[in-house]
Amino acid sequence: MNISQNQLEKFKIISAFRKYTRLGLANNKLSAFDAYDRIRGVSKNRDEALDLLAVYDTLRILKISGKSEIVDAIYAVYFDAIIRKPQKNEISLKIVRYAYETHCDERTVYRQLQYARKLYKLLRDNM
Repeated sequence: MNISQNQLEKFKIISAFRKYTRLGLANNKLSAFDAYDRIRGVSKNRDEALDLLAVYDTLRILKISGKSEIVDAIYAVYFDAIIRKPQKNEISLKIVRYAYETHCDERTVYRQLQYARKLYKLLRDNM
């Protein structure tokens, strides 16, 4: 099975979001200084630290710009129960569940997550 460059990039971004929450950084109450200190403490190399900082900055920019529905979608889909290994179709099932719970269309949730991934990529490429 061949994986395109876009799919590979998408998987890398999703894994950065998962790693962010797995390391306990998904707490809403973290200040910028606390987040940077924690990221510095758990990162093994520079690239990993930049990935985690890009996730933190993505969430912060989305909150500041008033796009809290995108942040909620990220928390529900990428940050929900990340302790175990991801299962097949897990993200699409979470999207369906989140769309049902919030009474919105699944396509809207996919667009919101795509917006967040594009913002992450923009931030990460400029670091």
